[in-house]
Amino acid sequence: MLITHVFNASAASKLEKAFEALKTFDYFQAKKLFNEINLKKTDPYCAYGLAVIYGREDNPFSNIDSAGKYVIVSYHSYQELPEEKSFSGFTINANNILALADSISLRFFKKVKELNTVAAYNYFLSNFYLAGKSLQHTAVNLRDELEFNAVLETNKSEATQGFMNTHPQSSYYGEAAMLLDRQFYDENTKENDPDSYIRFISRFPKNVLLSQAKEKLFNYYRHLKDTNGLAFYVKHYPESPQSLEAWKLLFSLSVTDFSFDGLKSFVSRYPDFPLKTSILKELELNKLVLYPCQQGDFTGYVDQNGKQVIKPIYDAAGDFYEGLAVVSRNDSVYFINKENVNPFKKIYSEAAAFKNGIAPVKQNGKWFFINRQGQNISKFYDEINELSDEVYVVKIGEKYGALNHFGQMILEPKFDKLGDFKNGYAYYTEKGLYGFVSRNGSVHKAEFEWISDFGTDRVAVFRQNNKFGLVNTNGRKILAPDYDQVLRTNTTIYILVLNGLYGFYSIEGCFLSPIAYDFMKEKAPEFYTNGVLMKLLRKNEQGLVDENGKMNINFGAYQEVNFAENDLIRVKQKNKYGYLDRQLKPTIPFKYQYAEDFQDSVALVKFGSNNILINTSGMEVFSTGAEIQRISKHYFMVNDDARTVINQRGEMIFTEVDHIQKINPGLFIITLNNAEIKLLTD
Repeated sequence: MLITHVFNASAASKLEKAFEALKTFDYFQAKKLFNEINLKKTDPYCAYGLAVIYGREDNPFSNIDSAGKYVIVSYHSYQELPEEKSFSGFTINANNILALADSISLRFFKKVKELNTVAAYNYFLSNFYLAGKSLQHTAVNLRDELEFNAVLETNKSEATQGFMNTHPQSSYYGEAAMLLDRQFYDENTKENDPDSYIRFISRFPKNVLLSQAKEKLFNYYRHLKDTNGLAFYVKHYPESPQSLEAWKLLFSLSVTDFSFDGLKSFVSRYPDFPLKTSILKELELNKLVLYPCQQGDFTGYVDQNGKQVIKPIYDAAGDFYEGLAVVSRNDSVYFINKENVNPFKKIYSEAAAFKNGIAPVKQNGKWFFINRQGQNISKFYDEINELSDEVYVVKIGEKYGALNHFGQMILEPKFDKLGDFKNGYAYYTEKGLYGFVSRNGSVHKAEFEWISDFGTDRVAVFRQNNKFGLVNTNGRKILAPDYDQVLRTNTTIYILVLNGLYGFYSIEGCFLSPIAYDFMKEKAPEFYTNGVLMKLLRKNEQGLVDENGKMNINFGAYQEVNFAENDLIRVKQKNKYGYLDRQLKPTIPFKYQYAEDFQDSVALVKFGSNNILINTSGMEVFSTGAEIQRISKHYFMVNDDARTVINQRGEMIFTEVDHIQKINPGLFIITLNNAEIKLLTD
């Protein structure tokens, strides 16, 4: 007992001297004394002192790895006999040991981040487990991100399953689960035949792409008009969104006439047929095409003959989709069928059209989806955008995600903002920066100040450091951000603008012209190129050049040049317009104060006080002192007292026109002064 007391007193004295040396930065003496004590018995206070020495950078013993090991020794040995002690200003207790461990861990973590490997993060988590929870969480997330990126690159279900099995608490678990569903789908349906879809549906009944597999199977049977396949489909997948459509198609393919015997035979063969009483009526209504027609302040519907079918009683009315249309009246929004009946007997604050058997609606401040029976079939959302590129963008709380066209989640709500999908991709924002994401969940990091939609060429315009460039869907910057503007055209040619000058760039990766021409920002991109030729502007002169740099029309030849339409080029000379053929020979004289390009062999020009339609030979088709307005490819409105619609041959189609409503690019509803309604098909 006496010997132990003497030893403890001696050890305490030596500890005091060691910490005194540490206090005066005599690291050699301090390390020597700490090691002498530790040789006899592991001591938490000595280990703490050694951790301090190794953890500092102002001595030759600095070694952050050793510092981490000694602070762990200090922590565990202190737990065996916790007794707070102070030596020369150093107080050793559980809190201070953990604080030192956190400081050492933070320094080591900086090196780990520079390495940025899975092995480095695992080493840190195994050997610096006394680090604060926030630091450990960061290390786990960075490690999991690397491992999940490797899983994405491998793109195999086995790798994804392995990740999920070993990382059940990972923040990437949800994304991995969605990826796994996609991989199961891709791997099991690669044959793209009915058997593969049937096997997938059977094996993976909870897969988020189950509806997509059922849709593919249905479309296969529909394309082949396979009655046996359709019968199998309605029997085995009665809850499918396509089940009702499958029944309708099976009915129409099986019943060749509407005789009593034919109908009785079908119902006898298919006793589960859900539309025994309503199918004939609905099929008949499907043949009825109705268009929304505005009359005064209200809208109703007319048929293909212009006959009013639903009176104009609605403040707004949309097109019919899947037999139903969205209408609003007195601040109420609801659906009607073609008999002007609200089949659900429900009212909403907002609603969008039915697509694929579902429609998004808003009620009591929340959005959700309903089916064709008007039933709520989804959870609630704060926002649902209209369907774009077969994707619904939704908002839950303050985050945005995406659903497929069946209303199933394909991107978890984790984005600060998510744009509508175009050509398979959408922008998102994170901490004020833009990135992009694909429909299958592939995410490119947020690194841009702004990014446009991706075009059909799989290229988008982006901005960095207030300059613009081009990036493709693989994330490769195919054009560095060196330009004041990059403008997309309707072709594979882009317009580059720098310091008020412009030039042309091909998406194939080459510059088609120098950036040396006078840019007019008020002109649309289509003014500059038609994809074959490019317009050059220099000192109020214009020229045309092809993709090989060959001048088609030189500077100074004309005041204004345009691209060929109907094999004629509209040009301006001495303030008068005329037309050249493709050999650049004048074919229609320079005499018009105003002229438009030819469309479908007719151009609108002005000569003197007359507005004139001419054909490609320069002959007048129609002439008037009133204004002529092109309303479509083949038709014009003459704004004279009678307000007359004429065709491209100058023939009168309608007169005394009160109102023209454009339904789509090829269809117009004409309302005459006597309230008679006519349809005009272009």
